[in-house]
Amino acid sequence: MGAPELKGIFPPTEKRHRPGPFSGASSLIKDSFTLNTLLLLGAFIQAIITLILPARYAILLPLILLLRALFFTIRDVRSLPRYLESQGVIPGRLSSQLPKPSYSSSSGGSPFGSKPASQSLVVFHLGARFQHPLGPLSPGAKELGDIFTSLNKELLVKAKEYGCLDVSLWNGDERDSVTTILGVYYFRDLEGLNRFAHDEMHRKGWEWFERFKKEGNNHLGIFHETFEVRKGGWEGIYVDMQPVLLGNGSLCVREEEEGREEWVRTLVDAGKGWGGSLGTQFLRMGRGRDGKQGWEEKE
Repeated sequence: MGAPELKGIFPPTEKRHRPGPFSGASSLIKDSFTLNTLLLLGAFIQAIITLILPARYAILLPLILLLRALFFTIRDVRSLPRYLESQGVIPGRLSSQLPKPSYSSSSGGSPFGSKPASQSLVVFHLGARFQHPLGPLSPGAKELGDIFTSLNKELLVKAKEYGCLDVSLWNGDERDSVTTILGVYYFRDLEGLNRFAHDEMHRKGWEWFERFKKEGNNHLGIFHETFEVRKGGWEGIYVDMQPVLLGNGSLCVREEEEGREEWVRTLVDAGKGWGGSLGTQFLRMGRGRDGKQGWEEKE
């Protein structure tokens, strides 16, 4: 008897699932100030309100905001299961696996097959750093942020063309205030990433950045990293988590029986505990429990 087929958490759909909105700009601006600066700004605003309104009214606004925040916090704590569900938390142990380019559902076949990590994968990091005292309020920062946002939105629109699984944005915390943004991307193969790199939107972004540098500006830094990971060389585990990173990805595959295209999300059931079918790192990499099965080192 062969290995059981991997069981997806979400059923295939006609359209790609919609990721959350990119809130990078507002989040970055909020996190770009130190705690001292935020406290001083709050104190200054409160001082202005005190000058305009009588003292007994000036305290009403912060009091209302505080009571509102306290109410929602108590409500969410008292109904924690409902809160976690509203946040998209999926209980249990899950793993991420790539669906096959095509499959047949006629005999109950799984889009993932039975072999974990059976395909190669490309991970791409693209980011920017604001090296100016004003951070994301510095000259050119808004334009760069707009290009970044437009690039990500267009990439998701063309996800099928480029074989892109997911895009997620992260803020760095190397300093007291956030000055670095990072996009983490997953592609089915290097060819898809290269098609994206030669896209018109990506080219326009580069042209803007080159013009910006020729004007004598060097306070905006950009970077990228590329990792081509062969089959059997990657894995992921998510315990009581919202779909995130590769676990939030999806790919367009062909269902042979009906001759239609479907979008399949990457999350699969990892089983219960270490004894599950995907219970250990080596099992999730398709190498067996000893880490050696089906794996051959190549020069």
